[in-house]
Formats: sequence, structure tokens, C-alpha cells
Amino acid sequence: QHNVKENHNLACLFLMSCGSQKDLYPDKELSFPNQAQWQFDAYHKRINEFRQNPIGYNKIVFLGNSITEGGGNWNDRFNISNAVNRGITGDFTVSMQARLKEICYYKPLKLFLLIGINDIFDGVVPYETEKTPKRIAQNIFDIVDSIRYHSKKTEIFIHTLLPVNEEEFRMNRGFYPEHDYPLEKQILEINSQILELGIKGRYNVIDLHTLFVNKEGKMRKELAKDGLHLNQNGYEKWCTRIKEYVEN
Repeated sequence: QHNVKENHNLACLFLMSCGSQKDLYPDKELSFPNQAQWQFDAYHKRINEFRQNPIGYNKIVFLGNSITEGGGNWNDRFNISNAVNRGITGDFTVSMQARLKEICYYKPLKLFLLIGINDIFDGVVPYETEKTPKRIAQNIFDIVDSIRYHSKKTEIFIHTLLPVNEEEFRMNRGFYPEHDYPLEKQILEINSQILELGIKGRYNVIDLHTLFVNKEGKMRKELAKDGLHLNQNGYEKWCTRIKEYVEN
């Protein structure tokens, strides 16, 4: 009975202030449909790190998956000292939605969001051309709207999904997930939805995909270490694109 009451109170606190300071992080046993064991482990390892080092106030947050996490200390990439890396390897839109309390509580000055590739990369959930792009794009905008609601002054920048390069991934990783529908087309369809919703709702959308894609519709070899995760050239190109928004 105490737990039920406590949970109810916490739910109310979330609605009012997006969580109390001691309840900003997902439960240690929280899991999600279609989440692989390695994703569960990576998620909770990082969440534990976040507990030890909360965002703090007046920060610029980089929110995303392994591509964002791989950026390391984002302060070193810009002329700033208040950047916080909130990337989690293997994260997808639904698991990200479950970790927004910390963001809402600390109300960052700016937030740069890149998420969605893990929703489709493993090919675990069948891709439906009429439904999947809309669902993933809507999840992304639900994340943005949740932050907007609780932190109205946070300036949010949404990125389109980056391209992938199957040949490079196979060569570097020795495998590639099977997809009934080409992954490049999936990415294009999701990005089309992101751009469409962004225009309709007057969101800040940064189209990274066009900067990283080659003429064949794949990730440019010189910008990624394995056809998916960026190398330093890739991070430099990303940072050059968003520098004006980060530093001003």
C-alpha cells in the first residue's frame, strides 16, 4: 500500500515538475519491448553514470544514442564549458522517452537531439511503409514536446537520421542485420516525416543526412569508422553544421 501511494505521488510530481531531484532516472530493472540484452546493459550502465553526475543547470545537452555518446566531451568540440553528453549506446525512441525527467528537471538552455536509427537498424520489428516512419517520427516529436512542455525556454534542435553504409559496416563489423525493406529507404522515409512535421510545427530541424550521404544514398566512407558510427571527420562535419546554434 505504501508503494502504491508512493508511486502515485511520484506520478503527480512528474506531472507538476517532471520529477523530484531524487527520482529523475528510470528504475534499474526497467526494460522495453524488442530491447536486446546488450542494449539493456548499456542503457542502465549509462543511467547509473547519469545518477552520479546529474546534468545541472544552464547546460547545453546532446541527447541521443551511440553516435552522440561517441562524441565524448562535447565541450572540447566547441568554445563552451557547459555541454553535457546524454547519449546512450543502443538507445531508441521509446527508451529515450523513459529518461526525460532529468532533462525536464534541469531545463537546459539548448538541446540537440539525434535518435531513431536503433528503432530500425537491427531489423527485429518488421518495417511497415505506411506506419513505421510516422510512428518513429511521432515518437521523436513526442520527446521534443515533452521537453517543451516542462522546459519552455529550452531551445531544441532535432536532427534527421544519418545514412548508413552496408558495405563498410560488413567490412568492419563482419555482419549486417537483415532487412525486408532497404534500410536506406527506411531512413529516407523517416527523415521525410521528420522534415514534414518540423515544418508544420515550426520546430528547429537540422538536416544532417544530406551532409553525410553520397551519390548512392549511403554514408560517405570518409565520415564514419564502420559505415554507421562517426569518425573524427564525421564529428567535425556535424559540429561545423551546428556551431552557430551551439555557441550563440
